[in-house]
Amino acid sequence: MSFIAFLLDPEWDAPFFKRLAHNDTGAAKGHQGGLAFPKDLREFLPALDEGLTGETTPTVDRELDVELYLGTEQVTESSVRYQFQTWGGTRPPESRLTNGMLPLRSRSVENDVLVMQRRLDALEKYRFSLVKQGTPEYDELLPSIGNRRWGLVWPDKRPIAQQQITEAKTQLITLAQKPFQAVSEEVKRITGTQARIARSTAFRAGIRFEYDTTCAVSGIGLRTPTGLFEVQAAHVVPLKSGGSDDIRNGLALTSTLHWAFDHGLFGIKPGERKVYVPEQVLQIASCAFLNEFAGKPIRESRSVEYRVHDDALAWHMEDLKRRWEN
Repeated sequence: MSFIAFLLDPEWDAPFFKRLAHNDTGAAKGHQGGLAFPKDLREFLPALDEGLTGETTPTVDRELDVELYLGTEQVTESSVRYQFQTWGGTRPPESRLTNGMLPLRSRSVENDVLVMQRRLDALEKYRFSLVKQGTPEYDELLPSIGNRRWGLVWPDKRPIAQQQITEAKTQLITLAQKPFQAVSEEVKRITGTQARIARSTAFRAGIRFEYDTTCAVSGIGLRTPTGLFEVQAAHVVPLKSGGSDDIRNGLALTSTLHWAFDHGLFGIKPGERKVYVPEQVLQIASCAFLNEFAGKPIRESRSVEYRVHDDALAWHMEDLKRRWEN
């Protein structure tokens, strides 16, 4: 795989980078802890409150789940500490990445490049790729970053900023407090690529939390030790049909059941809130497994106010019936 193709993986947000200084590699005499993280790039990591630092609390930090790569080859998965360091409150806060970075730092030299991306369906999941000078990956990357010390790999492709995600979460909370609309004009007012991505990201995170990363139909909750989940956030009324990112328009489903739901192979009866599978579907040999779920109640969200709305389920059932009646 080319490095550019690696960076364009749709599961990951737009990349940003830092060209490593001598101190970042751990080769300096002071052996400074970790990697200095540019203030200009802080908006693309989870928020830290530098106002909390001082003499009694010299650092504030949080852990990030990070996949570490050498070029396009994965080295390991790690927990990396993102922190503001004030050296006992004696200096202005400096952002750093420490703990867990050694597998890349030990392989790096000055002017190698660290490329970073956030996973779009897991807000504190990142991948860091060390791009070493003299490699094909470096040659591919160089035309995009030139001699810049840090910044966006492609200035016209901005990653989602933390503030945008925070605003999107607030919007979804506000939306869920209003009367539910199965088909709404709301989505049409969300203009701009970044706003749409941020809102979609917040929707997915909200659905996974509400259903504890477990499928509402099958009860399956496959996940990796590092926090990746198979379960997906499904829109009951699709966005293309006027549905919205209202949490009440969502369900957690496995990838297979998400596909089946979107294509009308099953629905959920409003009121009863039980799985309905058309007889025509059950006659298809490859769909026979859906009979296992027919007539069973769905798992509900943890918060009553965020439960999938009956009006959304009714819209989907009508759409399902039209598919099989034609």
